[in-house]
Amino acid sequence: MATANTLERIFSVDYKSKIQPIVSVCNWGRGLEDLNNPQGVTIDNSTGDIYVADCRNNCVKVFENNGQIMFKFGDEEGEGKMYHPNGLAIFGNRILITHQSCILNYQVNGKFTSRIGKPGKGELEFYDPSGLTFDESNGEVYICDYNNHRIQILSKELTYKTQFGQDNLKSPLDVKLTKEFIYILDLSNPCLHLYGYNLILNKSLISRGYGLQLMYPYYFYIDNSNNTLITDYYFNSISIFNSQFELIHKISIAYPSGITVDNKGRVIVVCRGKQTHLDIF
Repeated sequence: MATANTLERIFSVDYKSKIQPIVSVCNWGRGLEDLNNPQGVTIDNSTGDIYVADCRNNCVKVFENNGQIMFKFGDEEGEGKMYHPNGLAIFGNRILITHQSCILNYQVNGKFTSRIGKPGKGELEFYDPSGLTFDESNGEVYICDYNNHRIQILSKELTYKTQFGQDNLKSPLDVKLTKEFIYILDLSNPCLHLYGYNLILNKSLISRGYGLQLMYPYYFYIDNSNNTLITDYYFNSISIFNSQFELIHKISIAYPSGITVDNKGRVIVVCRGKQTHLDIF
């Protein structure tokens, strides 16, 4: 296992007890145990395995829940060619990955299934898609179409269903679902938008800008207590807001990007930049 002494890492943080890291893995680089500008991260809840979009290595890396590397995947040619993967989400045996201006559909074992969408501004067309998530109740997919300033919704069969947000969103980065709302993190101010399932904006929260609560939010996660955890690449921190969206804690971590929580309640954070690698807390 690699030691933490260079650039790219994943943090697993027990933020409630605020303990210190005990294991560090993943150097910056291009080898199997290395990461290069990692972006999104997600958990396979059936196994606890950690999936990381290793953006500039053009692949997805899969780790055991203790941080040990297992395997990587991403076709080098053809329809499944992976180039600068960004967000990813797992539903059953399917993992979807945002990539350039389309969505790649793989199985969790790394076998390519299909490619969805193409560059553009129309239906099933994307311009730098970012975070995405599944609706666990029906398998629908919500995708941040970053530079088209909208969210696209696909059916369980990955066909186009609808879109929303063009009137309010600037550059949507990540999306999460609760029973009440569709949460969207966006490079606007305020930067967290809550839409109803009627696709109408309900409210916008959390200030963004110099000297405010966030500067460059990246990805976020909502835990079982309705705390919202947001990575801030510029302020080198994870900001934690309670269910009333009051800032209750900040964790200092260099250049965080993707964030998720496993079924043990540990927070897994992928970091990138000059002071990052993979830590387990």
